[in-house]
Amino acid sequence: MVEWAITLNFSVRAIRAVEDLPDFLQGRHFDWLFLDVELGRTQCLQIIETLGTGWQPRTVLVGNIDPDTLNGIRQSAIRAGLDVVGALAKPLSFSALSARLAALEARDKDHTNADLAARDLDRIPGEELEIHYQPIVSIRDRVFSRAEALVRWRHPEYGLIGPEGFIGLAERSGAIIQLTWDVLTRTAEQQAAWNEQGLPLAIAVNISARFLGSVRTADEILALLREKRIEPSTLILELTETERAPDPAVARALLARLREAGVRISMDDYGVGYSDLGRLQYYPFSDLKMDRGLVARLPDDREGRDIVSMLVSLAAREKVTLTGEGIETQEQWDALESLGCDFGQGFLIARPMPGERVTGWISRMAKAGRYRPPGSSRS
Repeated sequence: MVEWAITLNFSVRAIRAVEDLPDFLQGRHFDWLFLDVELGRTQCLQIIETLGTGWQPRTVLVGNIDPDTLNGIRQSAIRAGLDVVGALAKPLSFSALSARLAALEARDKDHTNADLAARDLDRIPGEELEIHYQPIVSIRDRVFSRAEALVRWRHPEYGLIGPEGFIGLAERSGAIIQLTWDVLTRTAEQQAAWNEQGLPLAIAVNISARFLGSVRTADEILALLREKRIEPSTLILELTETERAPDPAVARALLARLREAGVRISMDDYGVGYSDLGRLQYYPFSDLKMDRGLVARLPDDREGRDIVSMLVSLAAREKVTLTGEGIETQEQWDALESLGCDFGQGFLIARPMPGERVTGWISRMAKAGRYRPPGSSRS
């Protein structure tokens, strides 16, 4: 394996052996992939298969090969979930590369968002939605027992758009209600499929405060779970900014109805606001997800460790579980483990991946002795 860094307002890392790729990716996060198609179709497909297990960078194909082979590699990368944004021929100068990146970034920041915002976003077509799942592991016994469902929009013109590119628009237009139902339905269907395979996974789904406008919503969610034969205790609703609920009293009654039926309610991004304790006591939370900014301060920041230790004690006192989100290094994992955090989530464990790739990831992790399969023990 060969690595080097070149400063062009970004860093470049290179790897030359396909078999070294899984270890190279462990604990790292990259925004871009430049795939040299002149490596040959076989090696390119091996790289795509490895990356498709959870890492979906924006991808540029680089090299001079016949159009049919190039198109075959492009289609394989798209099917694997990679966001293919273009192809560049060789020789490729760094100035041309920098200009190309700047143009793509400008398109995303300005044109795409402006164009989407100008449209009547009353609903995102269901066939254009993709749900990826990021594993959540019990820190105590290394059992993979939960996953977070993360929605992506495979836009026919702009390619794969992350939630930061459309969730805000959907909330402002009201499309967030139907979007949430689409995600809940898709994840319930995926859970049902995993249950048939003997994989009892709990799934966390992000819920907008705007979704909490009617107590009837609780009964509709429970009806969906009954239809798909999903145990309510395996659904976790993750909430942020609960103060934005249309009617807090209605939201509390809705969530209480779900909690009585067994659905778990998680407060996301916990530990970043002064009103957190009040919200924890007002709503029937069963789980807390620690803000990733706190995890990023571990293990060396003394104040950060003290805050995390306080949250662990608070979670124990309130009888709720605590998840550390955004774990990227083994040192952060070790700090959370020593402080008594219940669950871990982040790139160190796995990147979000399509549902059909989860079973393969489970098998590889079990074989490597890193994490144990769902159902190995109670977490």
